[in-house]
Amino acid sequence: MTTLATRIRALSDLEGFDIQVFDHKGDAADLKTNGLPPYPHERKAKGSTTVAEWKGRFNKTYPNYSCEILEADGSVAHGNTKLESVRATYEEL
Repeated sequence: MTTLATRIRALSDLEGFDIQVFDHKGDAADLKTNGLPPYPHERKAKGSTTVAEWKGRFNKTYPNYSCEILEADGSVAHGNTKLESVRATYEEL
């Protein structure tokens, strides 16, 4: 079975940013959790997609979890921020 940590790593590699995942209670999710379905998207989301829109996409795939998108410095990206701006923070490193 595939762990949550493996799914997050694959998703981050595809999308170009890191995320933090929370369980339905709002606590940090157990990264050793098994049995998560694969992320169904083969391409990264468009750069014009907002953080809030992408989180909706994540929630459709993993309804028992929520997430925060992280900028390269570890800060949480705000909902109206475009993904192209988030990805740019990783390129600056």
